[in-house]
Amino acid sequence: MLALFGTRGLMALAMMLCLIARVAAQDLPSGITLIVPYAPGGIVDVTSRLYADALSRRLGLTIVVENRPAGGGAVAIMSVKNASPDGRTLLIHPGTTLAALPFLERLAYDPLKDFEPVAALFDLLNFIAVPPDSPANTIPQLLDLWKSKPGGLNVGSAGFGSPAHFNSVILSLDNALPITMVQYRGSYPLTTDLISSRIDMAMISYIVAQPFIQARKIKILAQDGAARWSGMPDTPTMIESGQLKKKASGWYAVSAPAGTPKAIVDRLNSEFIMASREPKLAARLQQSGVLTKTATPEELRTLMRAEVEVVAPLVKSLGMAPN
Repeated sequence: MLALFGTRGLMALAMMLCLIARVAAQDLPSGITLIVPYAPGGIVDVTSRLYADALSRRLGLTIVVENRPAGGGAVAIMSVKNASPDGRTLLIHPGTTLAALPFLERLAYDPLKDFEPVAALFDLLNFIAVPPDSPANTIPQLLDLWKSKPGGLNVGSAGFGSPAHFNSVILSLDNALPITMVQYRGSYPLTTDLISSRIDMAMISYIVAQPFIQARKIKILAQDGAARWSGMPDTPTMIESGQLKKKASGWYAVSAPAGTPKAIVDRLNSEFIMASREPKLAARLQQSGVLTKTATPEELRTLMRAEVEVVAPLVKSLGMAPN
């Protein structure tokens, strides 16, 4: 290579690559913070950091992930809503939570007017997990156990208003079974209580469940995707048991404060899409039970609008009164 280009040629090439990186980042602020409404260590946190690392390498920018799990996501959402619309502060979120919290918490924001959709990130599979000593080994057996227990099951959720939260309650409603939801600030405290049988069931991500599956500290009965996942091909879907045919969506996205310039939004969208196509990142997500998803800002706005149209009646039907 040195003989082909010579020292001057290599220096010129290095300068050209630096110039390309600067041009690529010229529409973006010098630093970006990704606000995650969950505690460190969970799948959304881990995935956000993978994207942050990929974007940082691509753009040569400092990209920080900041966890703000307080208030079931409300603190994170409101901090981004009130941030300057300059592309420096972005929110990583499930569509369901952003759509639901104004109805659940009476928060003063409009999910369609107060945020600029930037990019879709992924669809997250949730796995139905029970303690190792649970008599249930299948979804039908879980429902039989549910029916036999006075007051129903104690079910854990690592995110208020999250897809796992909604779908746990939908499962109880579809089968006319009582439920007690137990909310946690993160997946790991939830899993600790699940292992010790303080709760009867939880819907958790594969990256959280994996070490406990291998250690036989929890049992996985099913997953909530539309088809079986290649990482656990013997694990059935909930649909195979006739459950969760209609459920809260599991897509996650990144949004910016309303008023963020279109040039910044479009550039970020392009960069997130390119990051999702990096072989290392795509392989890591697939191994974690995360299915990469892409969309234009306009397509994401349509998804968000559909989510809002579903959430209001869903909150009412689930009996989730605002706090």
